[in-house]
Amino acid sequence: MRSAETFRSLEQISNRFMLCQVISQSVRLMHKSGSSIEESVSEALRGIQTGKFRGESRLVPVPLQIEPHITVLFGLPDLL
Repeated sequence: MRSAETFRSLEQISNRFMLCQVISQSVRLMHKSGSSIEESVSEALRGIQTGKFRGESRLVPVPLQIEPHITVLFGLPDLL
């Protein structure tokens, strides 16, 4: 059962490393003492499937600096 939930969660978060991170963080947030950790993991997987928990990258995107340059095609720079 849990493997099916894992594969359905991969539809929401395609990066497996990010999926593991989201599962572990959500289990830490919602785990109640006295309950089994397996049930908390299953509940976290269901939460990912419904969109309650999402994976977001903490990396800051770096804007690309594209500089124009002259391209030489087939050694014929006069055609450009």
